[in-house]
Amino acid sequence: MPTDHGAPAPNTNNTSNNNNNMYRIGDYVYFENSAAGAYAVRRIEELTKNQSGNVEARVMCFYRRNEVPSSLVPLADKHHWGEVDVDPDSDEEESGVPEEETDRVKHKQRELFLSRQIETLPATLIRGKCSVTLLSEVEEVSSYLKRDDAFFYALVYDPTQKTLLADRGSIRIGSEFQAQVPAMLPAGTKPAEKVDEELIWSPNNNLKEDEINQFIIIARSVGTFARALDCSSSVKQPSLHMSAAAASRDITVFHAYQALHAHNYDLSSAMSSLVPGTGPVLCRDEMEDWSSAEASLFEEAIEKYGKDFNDIKKDFLPWKSMKNIIEYFFMWKTTDRYVQQKRIKALESEHKLKQVYVPAYTRKTTRVTGPQGEVMVLGRDCDAYPNMSKYSWSQYKKYGRFIPAVTTEDCFIIDRSLNTSKLTQHRPGLVIEPGSMHLMKGSPSKSGKTRAAFFLRTTPLMRASRRVGKHNLLLKHHARKPNELIDIKGVRAKASPLLAGEKKVRNLCTFKAKVRTHMSDICVRLGQTDRCVQEWLVLRPEERPAPAKEAFPRPAKRSDGSYIYEKVPSSVPDAPTAARQHMLFKKRAYEEKPVGEGPSAKLGRGGTQTRTYSVNQVAPKGKIAMLTRAPGGQKTVISWQDAPDDLFYRASAQTKKMRKHMSVSQLRKAARKPFRKI
Repeated sequence: MPTDHGAPAPNTNNTSNNNNNMYRIGDYVYFENSAAGAYAVRRIEELTKNQSGNVEARVMCFYRRNEVPSSLVPLADKHHWGEVDVDPDSDEEESGVPEEETDRVKHKQRELFLSRQIETLPATLIRGKCSVTLLSEVEEVSSYLKRDDAFFYALVYDPTQKTLLADRGSIRIGSEFQAQVPAMLPAGTKPAEKVDEELIWSPNNNLKEDEINQFIIIARSVGTFARALDCSSSVKQPSLHMSAAAASRDITVFHAYQALHAHNYDLSSAMSSLVPGTGPVLCRDEMEDWSSAEASLFEEAIEKYGKDFNDIKKDFLPWKSMKNIIEYFFMWKTTDRYVQQKRIKALESEHKLKQVYVPAYTRKTTRVTGPQGEVMVLGRDCDAYPNMSKYSWSQYKKYGRFIPAVTTEDCFIIDRSLNTSKLTQHRPGLVIEPGSMHLMKGSPSKSGKTRAAFFLRTTPLMRASRRVGKHNLLLKHHARKPNELIDIKGVRAKASPLLAGEKKVRNLCTFKAKVRTHMSDICVRLGQTDRCVQEWLVLRPEERPAPAKEAFPRPAKRSDGSYIYEKVPSSVPDAPTAARQHMLFKKRAYEEKPVGEGPSAKLGRGGTQTRTYSVNQVAPKGKIAMLTRAPGGQKTVISWQDAPDDLFYRASAQTKKMRKHMSVSQLRKAARKPFRKI
């Protein structure tokens, strides 16, 4: 943009920052796929703008060592260091920082694996530029390690085939790649002259130009007539105009010139050659000879490979010769299909961008959850942990290594004591998370997130250590705060001397029923003086005589001990209530028959209708836990929130053995009525 002479000079710092944040096609960039993981290295292949206005980048993927299968890592080590056994887990991942970074460790941090995989990512995830080069054999690896944001690759990784190959060209050695040298001629002899040119038309002939043009018109007419007689041509060119257009192509004109030259420019003999005894001569070029399916394959190959005719012949059209493919390509460029594709590509290029500006990313969160559930504290919040090691966040994101931090803004710590992800995801029952809509005042929503229940099965030593020493005093404390970290190593160190012996561990793990004092003894201890037995307090007096008439007799029992209750008739009429009318369930069309219209389905003796039509209600999926009968005979809906919590049933060995001896019908019957004894 032109500026006035009196205007201040532009700021060079702002210009350099804009250049650093300007990303173009072909740049190697960092992409942040994970908030806690290292950056992904990608190469920008294409920049497009979608319908919503957001910029998307079509990128080529590069993989780090920890992103490829562990079985392929020894192949990469063998490629660089030969047969030397290299431990892929040599650096101390648990402690964070290795004691001494060797060149081999730095080599692993800067090495990438090229892949042909293409993916599309939003441009807002770009976090900076880097450089990726092919590892040169004449250059040392240390030259790559001394530069910032520099990576190299030497192998190609195939994610689908799970292979790792070298990206090198093979040297063509062998007899099939050598030139054939002719035998040496004796002295004084001259080599035979080869005629590389063939005369196909001579302008010095006795024919006039008008006679040549008339002969060409006759050849076109014969070609049109020949296409009308040919069955395959009549299918491709069903109309006369299409047949005439095909007969007017260059192949027919070339044939006319060749016929004149072959018959020494004699019109009568050349004209008789156009229509021999077998029928009129039909001349076809590649455009007419190819089928529609072959033309579609060619257009698909051109879209994928461009003008690489060797790959087109190898992958798409192996039955065509190279001469046919090249000749068809130049004829295809004169058709409307080629012009149409040019227009489509021009419209697509309008949506493609050559460069995009992505502003510098500003981190908003200071706490990130790590891959193992640990918490990473970033920035100035690390000052609250003075005794913990601080690492450089930028070095970790770029190279995946842990080195001491230099500045406070570029530091982070790993706090493994706040690992609450595993406890949260296994919390049983209905879990209401803070900030949800149903906690707001006046909100009609009462939905919560359900979690799957889990069964914690501890070892015998852990159960015994709870009852040894003073650990049992802390059980209630840890039960109230399940998210608080327990020092397992400390508990083990204190409990191990006290659990010397298998017999002691068995005694501690044995369940002992607690003996409780009788209530009468407790009353005496509290000061009760009257020890007479009160008759009204006796639950089952055996010696009391049965009354002559029992007011509330017990119902009869079944063979399994359950009571048989008589059904109480409903006093509420079957008229639809207001609540039932407002139920938003689907109704079946063939059952929507009103009660009052038409003749009754079944009449009693008095002429009254004893049967009415009821509409079946279809419960929506995923919202009803159980349907029960209300006293009025209607079906009431129980919400899934009121359903009981998950229950774990741990079958014994005897129960499992008994299942094997039962038939399928007995198992189903027992599953329908689990309260009955088997």
